[in-house]
Amino acid sequence: MAKIVGIDLGTTFSAIAVLDDLGNPEILSNPENNNKITPSVVYIGKNDKVFVGEKAKDAAIAEPKRVAMEVKREMENDVIFDCSKGEWVEGKKTDKNYTPSQISSLILSKLKGYTSGVKKAVITVPALFAERARTATIDAAKLAGIEVLELINEPTAAILHYANLPGANVNGRVLVFDLGGGTFDVTIAKVQGKSVDVITSRGDKHLGGTDFDREIVKLLSEKYKKE
Repeated sequence: MAKIVGIDLGTTFSAIAVLDDLGNPEILSNPENNNKITPSVVYIGKNDKVFVGEKAKDAAIAEPKRVAMEVKREMENDVIFDCSKGEWVEGKKTDKNYTPSQISSLILSKLKGYTSGVKKAVITVPALFAERARTATIDAAKLAGIEVLELINEPTAAILHYANLPGANVNGRVLVFDLGGGTFDVTIAKVQGKSVDVITSRGDKHLGGTDFDREIVKLLSEKYKKE
């Protein structure tokens, strides 16, 4: 029987989960290091040798230009990852560069390998994701051999998870504050039991944790140079 999984394809980290025998979600661990979250980082070697996750982050030290990060930010853009420059650039697809969907498919394939029999999945996406980004996410899953049963907005997934916790009773208007690695989103939803209706979502695609990190490093660097 085909296994249905839930996948959080994040800007900086990704994860995969299944329902256990009692119907409770269980995040699967990477069998290589037992970590339950996987860095959304892909290394593409000169001989098309691919590393995903921690190994890709390690490879970035020696070959930074061959490592793709934060691909989620590029899902709605018509760009390619140029391994010779280590950048997302405009241009035509060739055998030496990769589309956002192709990079994302490598991450999905990595997660898929944490268990057996994965054929179908529910994948979370930001509420602000444009239609083009949603289509690119579905294309990435297809390349990884996964049928997408549904794309669920991340704030909706958060509310549904909380609503299913023992003793939780969620009704009325709920605000979801989502500060992720790549984006910052705030969503207001009308909730009635397990029915979730997103009223509005607003956010900034360049105000996530990695952006905070860059600004902190910049401030420290300027202070160090000044002193």
